[in-house]
Amino acid sequence: MNVLRGVGVPESNILMLLNYKARTLLCKPVRLKEIVEEVKGMGIDSSTTKFLAAVIALTSMSKSTLEKKFDVYRRWGWSDQEIREAFQRYPSCVTASEGKIMAIMDFLVNKMGYHSNLVAKQPSIFSQSLEKRIVPRALFARELLSLGLVSNLTLSALFDTSEKVFVNRFVNIAPELLILYEEKKKSV
Repeated sequence: MNVLRGVGVPESNILMLLNYKARTLLCKPVRLKEIVEEVKGMGIDSSTTKFLAAVIALTSMSKSTLEKKFDVYRRWGWSDQEIREAFQRYPSCVTASEGKIMAIMDFLVNKMGYHSNLVAKQPSIFSQSLEKRIVPRALFARELLSLGLVSNLTLSALFDTSEKVFVNRFVNIAPELLILYEEKKKSV
């Protein structure tokens, strides 16, 4: 806890960490200090909960495991800078398994036609369920686009909105679309 206090992590955030992810503090002190310095060096503000999310993400795996995940992102054409920026936006993007990263990228890039670099700008996607959220919503969005009911859909609007907001924003455009959306959800 002193390591976190030393870099300006507020007591309220330390208490939250103790309540929800106390295991993070069981890391060897030297390793924890190294991770904290690395996160601070990335420019993530130590007074934010994102700082703790980054520390939690990095303490949850070995350096070699983290590097393997970075290699998966590199295979999809991400530069080291894009990987760093994705981590800064959403630190938990490195906690997804290599298989999940590959499956999501394969679907979005190869099947849906999104550019890999666009996905890099929306790393929260890797915390979503491929089967329950990404596939049905992406297939539904493709239908909306082909019918000319929408002209542009951001990845954030598609995948980061709650089910209620998504339905209100996109499905309720026309009542018959609810049936189409339900079919997409069941077909996965």
